[in-house]
Amino acid sequence: MLPVIASTLVGGCASFDPHNLIGRHVAPMARTDDGASLTLATRKAAIDAVWTTINERYYRADLNGVDWAAARVRWEPQALAATNDDEFWERLDLMAAELSDAHTRVESLKQVTRRKAQQSFSLGIGLREIDGEILVLSVHPESDAYWAGVRAGMRLHKIGDQSARDQWTTWRESARKTSSPQAALRTPVRKLNDAAIAASEGNSKRGLSLTFLRNDGTELVAQLKPVALSTKPSVSKRVLPNGIGYIRLTAFSESIRSNLLDAVAALRDTPALILDLRGNGGGSAAMAEALVGSLIKQKTVIARAETRSGRPVTVAFGAIKIIELERSVAGREDAYTGKVAVLMDHDSASASEGTAAALQSIGRAIVVGEVSCGCLLGYLGYTSLPGGGELAYSEIGFKSVKGERIEGRGVVPDVTVSRSRNDVIVQRDRTLEAAQAALLAN
Repeated sequence: MLPVIASTLVGGCASFDPHNLIGRHVAPMARTDDGASLTLATRKAAIDAVWTTINERYYRADLNGVDWAAARVRWEPQALAATNDDEFWERLDLMAAELSDAHTRVESLKQVTRRKAQQSFSLGIGLREIDGEILVLSVHPESDAYWAGVRAGMRLHKIGDQSARDQWTTWRESARKTSSPQAALRTPVRKLNDAAIAASEGNSKRGLSLTFLRNDGTELVAQLKPVALSTKPSVSKRVLPNGIGYIRLTAFSESIRSNLLDAVAALRDTPALILDLRGNGGGSAAMAEALVGSLIKQKTVIARAETRSGRPVTVAFGAIKIIELERSVAGREDAYTGKVAVLMDHDSASASEGTAAALQSIGRAIVVGEVSCGCLLGYLGYTSLPGGGELAYSEIGFKSVKGERIEGRGVVPDVTVSRSRNDVIVQRDRTLEAAQAALLAN
């Protein structure tokens, strides 16, 4: 049936697939992975595809109050004048960023390839500015940084010959527009990884020189190259020593949905349950709703969706509803009934926020940790672009049952826990401690 549907869509029957759910995947655009640079005509076609798609399909007809025509006038000449393909895609992404929306973005062919391979090409260092210092929060054990001796609690002192704090400030202040101040915190880390990639691909190919300060004040100078690190999603569970159940979920990926629900079922007899969604960037909204449903016995409205048309997302002339405006879960007879706490941080985004907001707003769980990303919008799949890049654009907005919009604000925790440098050094998890204390208090 797909070829028939495809021909209908290509023929312009917008009523069959008004959100282009099928049509956007029918005819992938030309790729340029043969090493050839994008032609001027291809660049123009990519710009037009991004501008037109967002103009016609973004979930808010007012485009967040942005003068979208002026955005094109500003960014099209800069994108066309880019000296290489990477710079072109970056500038096209900056045009999309005028909407101040973390979900609406343009990815280059390189980024698309890495995402589909579930790889993150990076230094593998988690960093956060705390009390004016750039602190190492985590180090991936497969990264060059780990084997160079970089450890959590160290401070990033220099990037090349420049002060790390000065460079961090520059990167933060020049960040692409995004959903919230929390979301903007990610930009310097991305810029650092980009700098490492550029250094590794340059003439010397030596990588990026970084200077760290150990806890005793001595310096560690490391010449680091980024590596392809797996971003494959995972779920893990355990019963904590005090009897509380604990589940750690790194992403809402349908590939591990059954594992997640099995974990909830396996911990059904624990008196309380902690869902650790820190660092979880989101994923499948359907999986998030399945998780919420596994914690509720009866049918419950958990959120409300918004679309540009004010109508549900459908295909087949409205016969098949993909997204209902009233978001509810059926509940389960075998649902977990104990107390629940959700752990969040600034990097908890999208489906993670939807889960926490839903459980918090209906009084089913408390939220512990930091204000979340403030990045709760939905898109229904990437759109292929001329030249091999792809576009994601927000097609659905969400509000809690209390009418609260999480996008741009974040989920505000019931119990706020801030990180300190000393906690990182001694590997103390105050957020987990606070969640256990709150669950055991009543």
